[in-house]
Amino acid sequence: MQFEHRRCGREGARTLVLCSGLGGAAGYWTPHLESWTREYDLILYDQRGTGRNAEALGPTTIADMADDVLEICDAAGVERFDMIGHALGGLVGFDLACRDGARLDRLVAINAWPEIDRHTSRCFDIRLATLSGQGLEAFVALQQNFLYPPFWIAAHPEAIAAEEAHAAAHFQGADNLSARIGALRSFRLGDWPEGGTQVLLMAATDDALVDVAQSHRLRERIPGAELVEYAQGGHAMNITQRARFETDVARFLSAD
Repeated sequence: MQFEHRRCGREGARTLVLCSGLGGAAGYWTPHLESWTREYDLILYDQRGTGRNAEALGPTTIADMADDVLEICDAAGVERFDMIGHALGGLVGFDLACRDGARLDRLVAINAWPEIDRHTSRCFDIRLATLSGQGLEAFVALQQNFLYPPFWIAAHPEAIAAEEAHAAAHFQGADNLSARIGALRSFRLGDWPEGGTQVLLMAATDDALVDVAQSHRLRERIPGAELVEYAQGGHAMNITQRARFETDVARFLSAD
């Protein structure tokens, strides 16, 4: 199946693929588009099983999701590209970077991990149990507490309520969610090729879903990886610290 995608931004600029987290929606990146469309040739897409690509599930591993990125780039006529990946999206980038003949030049991985730890796995268990036992409304409410830190939730009650309503209206389905969580649980970082993809790791120390120690483990295993930590920001640190985040990303992507 051919994946639907959206291409926008500055013609002739380096191509930047935006790869979302567990929710899979291209809309996750909307707060950044005003800035990034001026600087980059952007590719956005809903991941397999979600949104406009809801019918494209099939086998579901991180490697399958990486294949999807290459299929989209092939359809767009793009040979080499950069990527920003949030959590699951970072794992997709790692898979691409570890392949022979990797086409990924630079990767920004936000609150990602080399393999899942017991804390994050437990968080997914809690979320699935909430969905099964209390229903969709409780699930999407809990989801906000894993995405955003207390200072953000307290200051943006209307935005949080709107996100809950949107998440419920566009829910990807329990079976698909479970399959995608299974892909996260199964992922293991491969051997990193010397002189390969350049990596910027970004992590928030107050992320309730992914321990910042996971980004430290990634830095130890990825040659030359840079790590930037935010004291506050939560799992969705690119949104809660948007201006700083965009500045850090621009510096990394434009560096010689």
